[in-house]
Amino acid sequence: MKTSKKEGRPGLSRLESAISVVEERTARGKSTLAIFDLDGTLFDNRTRTIFILREISEKFCAKAPGLSKAFEAFQDLAAVDYSLDITLDRLGVKHPAEVAFIKQEWAKRFFSDEYQRYDMPILGAKAYVERVHKAGATVIYLTGRDVGRMLVGTTEVLRLYGFPVGVAGTMTIVKKEFEQDDEIFKKEVSEYIDRLGEVVAIFENEPANSNILQARFPKAASFFVQTQHRPGAPALAPGIHKLKDFRIK
Repeated sequence: MKTSKKEGRPGLSRLESAISVVEERTARGKSTLAIFDLDGTLFDNRTRTIFILREISEKFCAKAPGLSKAFEAFQDLAAVDYSLDITLDRLGVKHPAEVAFIKQEWAKRFFSDEYQRYDMPILGAKAYVERVHKAGATVIYLTGRDVGRMLVGTTEVLRLYGFPVGVAGTMTIVKKEFEQDDEIFKKEVSEYIDRLGEVVAIFENEPANSNILQARFPKAASFFVQTQHRPGAPALAPGIHKLKDFRIK
């Protein structure tokens, strides 16, 4: 963690130390910001995909017979990969026309307000974000979701699971256009965030985005949540701490 020797109490876990820095800066009247990605960072969206696939299998069983058959024996969420192609292959859905149809129907649902409610928070995420917020940081939800199709659902799912949202000390920043590349979006937005105050903690699950944000905010504690990410991602930059979840040991 790249903070001054006066910030952060010794003997604490890195997650606790980040909260300690927020508390100490708040006590001195200093603003602090904490950046949290959503998909794969605060939320496991594999459950969203499985719910959608199950809905498609039931609604379009004639067009997706392989998918309908797959759910007769489905047991393990681990079958869900970042890539929908890999997920369908693992489920035994291989016919090109069926795969193309499923992908089209999945995209309509996955990138929408309605289905975000089926995401599940990563273990400890809600409690940790709440502690960061109560310690005095402005919590910034920085996500590649877009304003036109997903902002309403994003706010609703954060509220549903008890995350601080829509109140003082919180911000939700999404893309204006769905088509904008996530990495370019986060790089551009980081320049805006840099003008708002001192970023003390960053949480991401995409190596490229972790590297971009760490480079912009080198004094912040940067955390990488080990869930799923894009294939072919770059190596994680040195100094970024890896987490399985947000539970403080």
